[in-house]
Amino acid sequence: MLHFFRDREIILRSDGQIRYFTFNRKMQFSLLGVWILLAGWVGFASIGYFKQASLIEAKNQAIWRSQSSYRELLDQVSDYQLSIVSITRDLKETQSHLRRLFDQNDSLKVTLYSTETELKLTQAERDRITDGRRALSNQFELVGKEVRRMTSKNNALKSHIGNLRGHLENVQAQKAEIAAERRAMGDRLWKLSNDLQGSIMRSEQLETTISSLRSDLRNAMISKGSITVENDALRAQVASLEFSRDEQADQHRVQMEAISARALKNINALEAVLSHTGLNLQNIAPLPKGTIMGQGGPFIPYHPDMRQPAENTSLEQELNMHIDRWEQLRDVVATMPLIGPFEGGYVSSRFGRRKDPITKGWAMHNGLDLGGAYKTPVRSTAPGTVVFAGRRAYYGRVIDVQHENGLMTRYAHLYRINVKRGQKVGLGEKIGLLGSSGRSTGPHVHYEIRHLGKALNPRKFLRATKNVQQ
Repeated sequence: MLHFFRDREIILRSDGQIRYFTFNRKMQFSLLGVWILLAGWVGFASIGYFKQASLIEAKNQAIWRSQSSYRELLDQVSDYQLSIVSITRDLKETQSHLRRLFDQNDSLKVTLYSTETELKLTQAERDRITDGRRALSNQFELVGKEVRRMTSKNNALKSHIGNLRGHLENVQAQKAEIAAERRAMGDRLWKLSNDLQGSIMRSEQLETTISSLRSDLRNAMISKGSITVENDALRAQVASLEFSRDEQADQHRVQMEAISARALKNINALEAVLSHTGLNLQNIAPLPKGTIMGQGGPFIPYHPDMRQPAENTSLEQELNMHIDRWEQLRDVVATMPLIGPFEGGYVSSRFGRRKDPITKGWAMHNGLDLGGAYKTPVRSTAPGTVVFAGRRAYYGRVIDVQHENGLMTRYAHLYRINVKRGQKVGLGEKIGLLGSSGRSTGPHVHYEIRHLGKALNPRKFLRATKNVQQ
């Protein structure tokens, strides 16, 4: 036991000086005794505290039960009061009902007496009415006989009037037929008179026409020679116009060939831009059916069917084919992310295999880190729809924008997000501010381009137009 309480020394060194403190056995026993007393006091206090807490909890339970019993008594008293009020109300209603019944009984007695009196008076009136009815019945019989006699006389008059009306209608019909025949005869005479006058006028016109034709024939014979001279001059003009037309056709063909060549040059330039991005040109901008793709030159793909049309393909068809292809490629390029997310940036980490800036181990980097000034506006590199805007593990504040042809761009480690999910954004539209959120060592934008979920090198897209210009 004494082996554990040997004399010990504590050495302190400060400001180049060394001090020694001796910790002897007596001091160690004293500290041990103090520690034991302190532990005993803490244990005793803890036990007393728990006992006191249990007593308080028991008293609280008793108080709670007393309160519950008191509330139940109050509820019962309230129920008794309500039942007494209800019984009192029912008694009052019964009393008022009985009073009404007594009043009705009195009124019925009065009514019954008055009714008996009226019945006595009504019997005498009824006898008088019966005598009046008999007299009226006799008068009605006499009136009925007179009405029947007048009805038979009226029917005879009606039949006579009907006969007279039929005779009058026959007379009027005959009169109308005679008037119609007179009008038809007048019209026919007027027509014959007009035809005679027309025949006379046509005869005079024919004589006048014959004389004019004779004079015209003489004039035609005289002007025949001059017409021959004019025809020769017109033939010369036609030949000159045909020559001018051929010259214009040649110029038009040359212009169309120049336009077609310029369209083909633009097609090759746009195809070169799309080819430098690393995307499959046939997937995002397929050629028309039956067109064969070839290659010519260091970077520019070329299509023999578009450069040399078949013999049965006209120049207009070739030009239309070139213009359609150029418009197709132009629409595709307009939706490609070919610009940087902000101006004045520099590449701080490339795409592909690199040493991780935090763990210093080799890792795959699926984007391009572009360093720049803190809170620099970050803009959309192509028109599209925001499909994610918020925080994401390791990326910090991140925005994903979905574009056409299966392309998606990602902007990570932002300081602020200025767009919402589902919002439409245009080319160069401000979507956030450059920052250093998430797993980042400094202010920059982690810029990714993905096609159908596969990560592509953004540097190829940024350098596509530069390579074609060179």
